[in-house]
Amino acid sequence: MKRAFLAFLAGPTLLWAVPALAGEHVVRMAGMAYAPAAIGAKLGDTIRFVNDDGTAHNVFVPTVGFGVDLGKQDPGKEATLVLAKAGRFEVECVFHPDMRIAVAVSR
Repeated sequence: MKRAFLAFLAGPTLLWAVPALAGEHVVRMAGMAYAPAAIGAKLGDTIRFVNDDGTAHNVFVPTVGFGVDLGKQDPGKEATLVLAKAGRFEVECVFHPDMRIAVAVSR
């Protein structure tokens, strides 16, 4: 994976270069829904799924080429998904079939 760098210049002199920080997207799980219902992200970003509900949920990606199962998240628990591939996929809750979120990952 290519890494972007932020460079800091002082006149013609490069002071230092550091890797650009990846973004974090927080998705809440409550009321039998993911919020927000769609995310646009960049390669290398993360999605943090936070269970704010009184019931367990699951983070499951059935899309071919993106498949992952982060398992069960009990109330108050979190799970993180690193976006390592560009493209589009859907996240589902195995326990609640109408609970879905669309994710688009760009380079």
